[in-house]
Amino acid sequence: MTDPAAFETRWTLARAWYARKLEPDWRCHTLEEAEALFADLGLTGEFWRLR
Repeated sequence: MTDPAAFETRWTLARAWYARKLEPDWRCHTLEEAEALFADLGLTGEFWRLR
């Protein structure tokens, strides 16, 4: 069975990641922005490091 907390974290990440995707001035996240988002969500460790 899937951990409900894990689903909630994935959903929160997806909402934050794609929140502005349809806006005309959208741009891809920088490495720093992406890592900060991951850290804010408690996603830490080797897998979540982008550099």
